[in-house]
Amino acid sequence: MIKRASGEQWLALGIIVIGLVMAWQISDVPDAAGYAGIGPRFFPSLVIAGLIIAGGALLMQRRHRDSPDTILSDGDDDSEQLEAEEAEERGEPNWHMFLMVSGSLLAHMALIGLAGFTVAGTLLCFGICRALETRRPMLDLLLSFVLALGLFHLFRTLGLNLPALLPGVL
Repeated sequence: MIKRASGEQWLALGIIVIGLVMAWQISDVPDAAGYAGIGPRFFPSLVIAGLIIAGGALLMQRRHRDSPDTILSDGDDDSEQLEAEEAEERGEPNWHMFLMVSGSLLAHMALIGLAGFTVAGTLLCFGICRALETRRPMLDLLLSFVLALGLFHLFRTLGLNLPALLPGVL
């Protein structure tokens, strides 16, 4: 009997394919090392390795789990019932959370050139905190600002220029 691939298996294979396509694409990037000895392929290579490893782990996790594809039945085809039970266990997707995170990311991309990295990063981080329904919004806002400001100055000390609301400060 031919087993059909589940959505999780397709997702895992998609992640692996994305990693392989990225690996093929970075071959166009010159690999001359910078002043620190790390070339421009280093961080993309880490991301590629992470994608391929994560995809493989997802594929193996799905393969070794009891599921409608791996349970031996006694002649009855109750895979539809098992899939329905599995879908019920997973629960419904939280579209409100998805929309808040997506909106925060889109606002970040729209504001980074206008308001600077620190303000846009603060709003992104705070929007994600709101989507996760944390209990202390003022603390979230403060920590989001401190994180974004710290990242801004870290990148500045590394010699990378990010958009700033007040040049060199914020």
